[in-house]
Amino acid sequence: MNIDSIAIEAATDGACSGNPGPGGWGGLIIFDDKSELEIGGSEQNTTNNRMELTAAIKTLEKLKTYKLKENFKLRTDSKYVIEGYTKWIINWKRNGWKTSSGKSVQNLDLWQKIDQLRINGLVMEYVKGHSGDKQNDRVDKIATNYSKGISLKSNSKESESSVEFFEKSAPTEIQELFSRNELIQKFAEKKYLLSSPELTNLLGEENHLKIKQYSPFEWRNWILIPKGEKYWIIEKKNPDFL
Repeated sequence: MNIDSIAIEAATDGACSGNPGPGGWGGLIIFDDKSELEIGGSEQNTTNNRMELTAAIKTLEKLKTYKLKENFKLRTDSKYVIEGYTKWIINWKRNGWKTSSGKSVQNLDLWQKIDQLRINGLVMEYVKGHSGDKQNDRVDKIATNYSKGISLKSNSKESESSVEFFEKSAPTEIQELFSRNELIQKFAEKKYLLSSPELTNLLGEENHLKIKQYSPFEWRNWILIPKGEKYWIIEKKNPDFL
């Protein structure tokens, strides 16, 4: 994709082993230049509905940074997400985020988030799961793999490695830094374009002012370089200067 690419369609899915149990979510965005973006993630103790909602939320967050074609479709096999997004949420808000019976809305935090990310003109389209739909099959695989501990980069699950041990044992701050560096490396290798909001999410709010200035700057082993009018690319520093 490039700075002029237009998103033409997206698909999402969630998966959970046990319900509740380990879960994963996946998203796919397709662009008019035939490029594609796959995203995914996992949670250790969750439910299928929360993963379906999370997949939609994460995909909507991404879509907010791109130009969308008219009548853009987000396709999902979750009637829970579609009904909530298009119908239920209207009544819940009218009732102070309560159901018609006066009970608290389940997964309220996620429903409020998805409502904040609402995109005018976006169409939620239902697709039957496991029906041979290529997009649905792809996001289902991403979500299922993440629920099993398999990321987009891996094709098979390995026995616990030193990295996995580190991820479980290291302090939270170090784990976050480690994950952040891994993501940055992937973006640099693929030469992905990142919007300013995406870069802020990646590097943290403490770098917001540097990003806002829209000038090249350094972060640890990386150089952040403005591209076009609103995008960034990431390059690794010359080893001689590390």
